[in-house]
Amino acid sequence: MAKITGPLLSQEARGSIGPRLTFSVRKSGQQARFQSPQKDVVTVKRTVQREKFSLGLDLWRSLPDNEKYYWNVLLKNGEVDI
Repeated sequence: MAKITGPLLSQEARGSIGPRLTFSVRKSGQQARFQSPQKDVVTVKRTVQREKFSLGLDLWRSLPDNEKYYWNVLLKNGEVDI
């Protein structure tokens, strides 16, 4: 029987295969683990937060390109804190 020294015949693997099997590199070394599906619990706080984010995204998308450019320059120069 062959001895495999890395996951999937590779010395390093990162990312997921399908919805469950995930490869990562940690301080302890290479790791392969099965991910449990996360629960998407709908709460009032989460719904409000998602609505705020959606509104902000809609407002950003409605800005003209020159205003987006202006804000991106300010952000890159560290003049705006998010």
